[in-house]
Amino acid sequence: MIEKWKVIALVICATLAVASGEAILAKGMKLSSNADGSGMLATVKAVLNRHVIVGTILMTLYFGMYMLALKWADLSFVLPLTALSFLFGAVLARYYLHETITPTRWIGTLIIMAGVVVVGLGESSKP
Repeated sequence: MIEKWKVIALVICATLAVASGEAILAKGMKLSSNADGSGMLATVKAVLNRHVIVGTILMTLYFGMYMLALKWADLSFVLPLTALSFLFGAVLARYYLHETITPTRWIGTLIIMAGVVVVGLGESSKP
């Protein structure tokens, strides 16, 4: 049986990958919306945008790590840990995308993180 800390480390890496991928993808989509063109041409430009490609690769990497984590541990342990992507996503939205994050959103994110801690600490001998 895989140690709990290995699963946690893998899920942290996975959630960093997905949050980064989502932020980079969002930047790419915003950049592609500024491009001229409509319909199919705009779609092709978006798909070929380097930010969109890198974001998609990172999100795919997340999916592979998530599958491995599910192989090693119970869904009821792994799934709540993926909520870390909310924290990473908020930080990236603020500092990478320069979005305004309201205090209400920060509070909501902290409440989610409290739930992650409860799940992590409440785990007995499993996974």
